Amino acid sequence: MGAENKIEVRLKNIYHHILVLAILLIHGIVSGQVYRSGFYPEDSLAVESFHNRLNIESPLNLQPIDTTLKDFEIYNWPDRKYPFIASLGNSGLAYKNLVFNIQRPVGFNYGINTFDAYLFQQEELKYYLNHKPFSEIGYVTGASKEQLFHARHQQRFFKKLAFGVDFELINSLGTYQHQKSNNRKIAFKSEYFTDNLKYGFIANYSHSKVVVQENGGLANDSIYEHNLEPDRSIIGIKLWNAETNVRKAQIGFQQYYQLSPRKKNDSDSAYLHDKKLQIRFGRLSHTFLYDRNALIYKDENPTSGFYHNIYVDSIATFDSVFFQTLENSFSWSNADYVDRLKPQPLVLLFGIKHQVSQVNDILNSYSYNQLIPYGEIRFTPHPLLNIEGEALTVLSDNEYRGDFKIYGLAQLAILRNQPYNTTFNFAIKTQNLAPPFFYKHFFSNHFKWDNNFSKTFSNQLSAFITQKQIKLGIDFTALDNYFYIAADTLPAQHKASFQLIKAYLENDFRLGKFDFSGKLFYQKSSNDQVLRVPEFLAYLTFTFNMRFMKGALNTRSGFDLWYNSTYYADAYMPALRSFYLQNEKQIGNFVHADFFINFQVKRTRFFLKTQNILSAFVRHYNYYTVPHYPLQDLGVKFGLDWRFND
Repeated sequence: MGAENKIEVRLKNIYHHILVLAILLIHGIVSGQVYRSGFYPEDSLAVESFHNRLNIESPLNLQPIDTTLKDFEIYNWPDRKYPFIASLGNSGLAYKNLVFNIQRPVGFNYGINTFDAYLFQQEELKYYLNHKPFSEIGYVTGASKEQLFHARHQQRFFKKLAFGVDFELINSLGTYQHQKSNNRKIAFKSEYFTDNLKYGFIANYSHSKVVVQENGGLANDSIYEHNLEPDRSIIGIKLWNAETNVRKAQIGFQQYYQLSPRKKNDSDSAYLHDKKLQIRFGRLSHTFLYDRNALIYKDENPTSGFYHNIYVDSIATFDSVFFQTLENSFSWSNADYVDRLKPQPLVLLFGIKHQVSQVNDILNSYSYNQLIPYGEIRFTPHPLLNIEGEALTVLSDNEYRGDFKIYGLAQLAILRNQPYNTTFNFAIKTQNLAPPFFYKHFFSNHFKWDNNFSKTFSNQLSAFITQKQIKLGIDFTALDNYFYIAADTLPAQHKASFQLIKAYLENDFRLGKFDFSGKLFYQKSSNDQVLRVPEFLAYLTFTFNMRFMKGALNTRSGFDLWYNSTYYADAYMPALRSFYLQNEKQIGNFVHADFFINFQVKRTRFFLKTQNILSAFVRHYNYYTVPHYPLQDLGVKFGLDWRFND
């Protein structure tokens, strides 16, 4: 049976899953007892969110939605995810995290992540708990027709069943030619919990689409750097007809069933003070995910001289890659009903994931079938000590066989009384993973390779201290068989070992009406021929807070300052949607400064920001985070966010 037929057969299992879901749902409705337990917010207007962790959270790790003015002026999606990114100079384009971090899944992974912030991811989807219907709309506008919009709504039916929708959009023409982005994503979500929390599920369908023009960077950097042409829209570029399309569609749901019953007369106070030994049979959970992706690159003029090779068509480039994954995960944990009220000293989870993946490019088709056992532990032997860990490995008959990841964290709390609460934290993360599919197999109009790379082994030791709003830490990472894209824009693997050290300080400090927050990073690679990162990074925010009109109007105004040291930053290859090493241009060593004023009136927030204000006072322009792709000049942005609870 071919890989495509296998996936079609497994897709039929969706109907069986829906049937099981319906049976359990009917059981939950029939047997559900009224148990409020503080599960829903006490305030009828409050809204709290959670993610897809029904398999072990008891029942949920709830977080209040952000309604403050802190960082409200940071509107670009990758900037909200990472404090330091390299970007191509317009909202919605490819980006890269400048802080080195090994964050790869175990199992099949295609390996191109330069647009992930614009795509809905299962682990990032937010579900909401709210009594009354909750809606929110937001809008940002700036120069060059830059527009960002988001809207979300969730409404509860019969107090137990809820439906919601999230929609986000970026449409920006860009300062330079052929730089337009048109990205949008939508997610439909539902959730259900019985009154006694014995059963619950979350489900979603999401679709994300990225359409961006690729200009290949400036044809002549000196025109920008010496400000020879103030009208940026007529400066020459390298590509005039190239475009990238990224599409992602997902269907997912997760459900759990608590095996042990709750007593009808249970209450919050009884649960907290119950000292009797109770036998609990734990929780069964099931997670289903279907993930389909398409990557398309087009160029109507492949003979422009931008590419080194043409393998298929010299008239027009149309490269396409499609990959899809079908996953079913089953797990058991001893998680209890309401761990927030009486935390369990020991929580265990054991599970197994079945993953079927398929990749099709313009020439070949590949398929993978894998079993991935996994486990988690949370152990609190003493109120001062907490230990967490997880482990995963791959059982298969292909190159992913034997891949594994092990992670452990120990937290020691001292000076527990506020405001001196301090924790010492020690972590280890060990991984042995095959390179992602993209680095091993790729065929397009301008690039082709079929590599037999070895597995990459990494070992990271971390230590950090937290005290109130301060976090001070250091990471040491050892890497073997590290893979990367070399200066010839082809994947390569470094067979020897090397190390990277990272130290950081994060701090939020308030003095009266003044706030100061900062993130300082130092990172150093022992081999900058294969891994290049800026040694110093700093992100500082200084603000002044004032209330007017008897507290009806709140304001937060100040400066955001961003800096990284000089280094040979990775360049960007549009046809690969990837960054690669380059040895021609050093960038960095400038301060990017924004001035902003944030306002809040009841449930409405506004911001007015003047970005890159220092560019108005310089003669030499060097505002790059990616070679040949300047950042935006001095400009004004306006944004608002409006919430409704009714």
